[in-house]
Amino acid sequence: MSHEPNPRAQLLEVVRQVRRRWRIKLALRGAVGFLIAGIVAILAIAYTLEALKFTPSAIFWFRIVTGLVLVAAGAWFFARPLSRKVTDEQVVLYLEEHEPSLDSTILSAMEASKRPGDWSPVLINRLVENAIERAHEIHEGQRIERDPMMRYAWISGGVALAAVALFTFGPAYLRHALSAIFVISTDAEAAAPYRIEVKPGSIKVPKGADQMINATISGFDAADAIILIRKSSSAAFERVPMVKGENGAYEGMLFDLAEPLDYLVEAAGVRSLVFNLNVVELPYVKKLDLEFTYPAYTGLAPRKIEDGGDVAVLKGTNVRVIITPTMASKGGRVVLGDKESVPLAANADGTLMAQFTAQHDGFYHVELDSAGGDRLPASPQYTVDLLSDLAPTVKLSKPGRDTDATPVQEFFIEAQADDDYAVKNLQLVYSVNGGPEKTIPLFNGTKPVAEVTAGHTFYMEELGVKAGDSLSYYAKATDNDAVAGAKQATSDIFFLRIRPFDKNFKPATSMSGGGGGGGGGGGQEVGALSQQQRQIISGTFNLQRDRKTLKADKFRADLVVLTLAQSKLRDQVKGLVERMNSRLVVSDPSFKKIADLLPKAAEQMTLAEKQLQAQKPDGALPPENLALQFLQQAEEEFELQVQTGRQASGGGGGGGAGSIAEDLADLFKLELDKMANQYETNSQASSQQQDQQIDELAEKLKELARRQEQEIERQRRQAAGQSAGGGGGDLQRALAEQAEEAARQLEKLSRDQQRQDLADTARQLRSAAESMKRAAAQGDPSAGGQAAAAADRLREAQRQLTGNQQARGERDVRDAQRQAEEISAEQKDIADDARGLPSAGPDRLQQSQLLGQRKDALENKVAGLEKQLDRMVGEQTKGAKDTARKLSEAVGGIRDNKVKEKIRYSKSLLSSGAPEQYARNFEEEIGANIDALRNKLNDAASTVGQQGRDKSTEALDKARELARGMDSMGQRMAERSRQQASGQQGQDGKQSQQGQQGQSGQQGKQGQQGQGQAGKEGQGQGQGQGQGQGQQGQGGQQGQGQGGGQQGGDRNGGGGREDMGGRASTGGFGDGGWNGSDRSPGRLSADDIRQFRGEARRWAQEGQALRNMLREQDIDPKELDEIMKRLRELDSERVYQDVAELERLQTFVAEGMKRFEYGLRRKVGDETDRALVNGSDEVPAEFKTLVEEYYRSLSRQKQRQ
Repeated sequence: MSHEPNPRAQLLEVVRQVRRRWRIKLALRGAVGFLIAGIVAILAIAYTLEALKFTPSAIFWFRIVTGLVLVAAGAWFFARPLSRKVTDEQVVLYLEEHEPSLDSTILSAMEASKRPGDWSPVLINRLVENAIERAHEIHEGQRIERDPMMRYAWISGGVALAAVALFTFGPAYLRHALSAIFVISTDAEAAAPYRIEVKPGSIKVPKGADQMINATISGFDAADAIILIRKSSSAAFERVPMVKGENGAYEGMLFDLAEPLDYLVEAAGVRSLVFNLNVVELPYVKKLDLEFTYPAYTGLAPRKIEDGGDVAVLKGTNVRVIITPTMASKGGRVVLGDKESVPLAANADGTLMAQFTAQHDGFYHVELDSAGGDRLPASPQYTVDLLSDLAPTVKLSKPGRDTDATPVQEFFIEAQADDDYAVKNLQLVYSVNGGPEKTIPLFNGTKPVAEVTAGHTFYMEELGVKAGDSLSYYAKATDNDAVAGAKQATSDIFFLRIRPFDKNFKPATSMSGGGGGGGGGGGQEVGALSQQQRQIISGTFNLQRDRKTLKADKFRADLVVLTLAQSKLRDQVKGLVERMNSRLVVSDPSFKKIADLLPKAAEQMTLAEKQLQAQKPDGALPPENLALQFLQQAEEEFELQVQTGRQASGGGGGGGAGSIAEDLADLFKLELDKMANQYETNSQASSQQQDQQIDELAEKLKELARRQEQEIERQRRQAAGQSAGGGGGDLQRALAEQAEEAARQLEKLSRDQQRQDLADTARQLRSAAESMKRAAAQGDPSAGGQAAAAADRLREAQRQLTGNQQARGERDVRDAQRQAEEISAEQKDIADDARGLPSAGPDRLQQSQLLGQRKDALENKVAGLEKQLDRMVGEQTKGAKDTARKLSEAVGGIRDNKVKEKIRYSKSLLSSGAPEQYARNFEEEIGANIDALRNKLNDAASTVGQQGRDKSTEALDKARELARGMDSMGQRMAERSRQQASGQQGQDGKQSQQGQQGQSGQQGKQGQQGQGQAGKEGQGQGQGQGQGQGQQGQGGQQGQGQGGGQQGGDRNGGGGREDMGGRASTGGFGDGGWNGSDRSPGRLSADDIRQFRGEARRWAQEGQALRNMLREQDIDPKELDEIMKRLRELDSERVYQDVAELERLQTFVAEGMKRFEYGLRRKVGDETDRALVNGSDEVPAEFKTLVEEYYRSLSRQKQRQ
């Protein structure tokens, strides 16, 4: 039995479908209105909550308001239209109205079906069936609602997306409002995004005590914060300013608490809870004075600090603490750390005193006995910060590079040593052809001197050297730390190559053979052999010098690099010998000497390799130096034979040389560029890493300078409120630690790169760090002077490193290109290996793990490149905006394409067994992203440029160098005079003369009898300015005796500084003139006079160079001319016969040069830079009363407000 559908029911179904679509349209329209109304309401509520700073009460009430608004909007836009009842007839009329083609068919069928008695059933059925057919023809009226429904749906979606974007990327308070209103699981107080946490909260404090209040804000930023205090519930709040600390927290001090009070903290309109300070009658520290007695070796006088607290001193310093309590106390103790304590002894005037020796960093506080016998804390916790007595730094300032000299020439060397407190001695160590080392004492300090500059002149003729020999030299310096033990520093090693005196000399780093044209090219190639050998010697020397500070794996890796470099050079030499023996020696016996020398060099290289393989770099140095000697002698013979060949053929150019000379030159043209020198490659990579460290340090110094300026402002504001000194120097100590760390890094880099400017910057930072620590510990008005001095030195250090940044832009971009190429190649290799993975089994697991490790390394490389590019963008922005933009696009591509994340995710695909095609596509996508990065870096490389050095900066640096040199020469003269007076000069002069003269005639066949050499170079950073030796041919320029000298003064290169209020460095001849005792000054020896006259001539030449620079800057050199006139008088034999006249003249020159340097800085607008004329920031005793009265008046004015 079949059931056919009822025609009337089918008609009613059509009506219901139309009604349902109509209601959906109403719902979509209501959704649009509901979304718009809800979003507008939430935005208004969020804005209001932000204005009210999200107080708990506001959050509570607006939760209710939000709920009511949403319910009302839902009722209006959904319940109201959807609850409306619509009859079938109304639906049909709605359908007929929007579909005129129906011609009332459905309406007629509906009316007929409702009155079956008035119509024939057959007719009714026919009408209904016809209506149904017509409804099917128009698809039950679907097109009537299609467009409105789509429109409302799109509007709803657009409004929702706009709302999501607004709340996601809009102001943060919008997101805070959503969280506070809709996360009803948390109470209103916990839901508040803006909070202020206050310490110490509600506590008891002794009467008269000072209390530090710390506040940490959360969820918002504030330019400043204040403490609101009131002494009773009915009193109005008083405002006390707070200062922002290093970690973003605020701190403020409430002084001399006399009665209970309530307090809270307010910042940007947000208030904390109210806390209470309950003041009770207990003894407390009213005033704390400190007296420091420094270790004897420093030469520092005792120092007293009034109203102190924190301690910043050298290890071994005796610290006396003198306490004035707020009320009488029988005794107490000073608690050092957790375990140690020192009892307080009562004095007749009511003060209490204790003393201890500073042995380690830590803290201390004071405890006093109350009337009831209880011993209670009576002071804040103060810091004990030990100042570091660092190892000295030493450099060879002149010539500061490898160079050449003739066998009859004078060769001047200048070494500079610096220490934070005192240099004990400075020595010059030298060796001829790797023979036994000889030491020349340049300085032996009889009293503490922070800076020493000493010169020494070698007389080649007295040393007995000949063409082809090599003189290596370096310097060593030792401080006089009697507490932790003397520390020694050693410079880099340099080489002086002895050349025939008829050659036109050039620096050793660019040696070339004599003659022009192609025939002379061979000299450059063979010169490259000796240059490589010098690099190997330098690397071995540095490795031995730094052995104690290197990690074991780094030490072994460097040994391997040196061994490989020596082996490769040995193979090159042997190959050259084989070709010479087969082509030249037989045809021309005159070349036999070269063929004999080169095997000797190779033999010594083999011995050096064995020593390096045995991890004995010190044992490798002698054979390495002998190999260098043989190579240089072969080079000299080569040049002689090539020149002889040219003369024999009658031609001066390379094309006219004899055939044998041409063959010899061809043999020496080794294909060095085809054989990668691993030592040089390692040095280049190390240099790039060091440059990156310098750039990072420059950014750190910029931030340090900014923070230091903020600290100066904080101290100024505290001074305006008559702040006490204890416990408020945490920021200064943190900044000092960062400055010391930066200084240590720069000192290492200065040695590695032989950079004088880095050494100067390191000294700036060390001095700045000391000033910071003293500023943190003093707690009196003079702390501002220490902080300002630290800021000046930080700015100077920042300027020096910023100049270094601007000169390396192009190389940094090239390095980034290289890294991108390596990353791309590695990714391609990984992708190839990933495609070759087995489908299953243990082999796949093992290989997947290995590939995963490679991907970890690749991710780290991308992260490192990203970090480097970020740094480079900041550096390039100032002077190369196009380059910065390209680099920014490159680093943005790394982040936008999520390269690191994709590499990390692709690692999981290897172990998860993902489909092969999917993994392959993913690897290809990573490769494409890396290629895009390479293209961006190529674009950046095309826009990079360089920036030149400012001429005025060069003039200032030259003036600083002259001022230091003049001062050093005076110190040296005084030292030599004192030694003469005490009978020491004869011994030192004898040692120096014997050291050099004993060398004459001692050059054996292999150059091993160099025992009598008298000089080596200073240690440290072999920086300095190249000085050609051609100008040193003046007779008797530098004297052969001890060239030791000293310079007292500012460790940043200046003199006249009072260090810690104790030791004054005069910049002249020192206390008591040259002799410093009751004995008459000693007359200088002939060697001393010869040395000082030559040095005076050299400084006169430097002064003339400065004069030329000033004229280029349109600066009048009149004042400098007068100084130079007096300086030239020091080249007169007559002056040295009258010690008093010599002292007067030299003092005039030294002090005049310092004044000129200071004035020059002001003329060129560099007033913020450190000058050589500095003074102590101590407040003179006669002004202390006035200063104290000034701050008391400020306090009284503040209390009246």
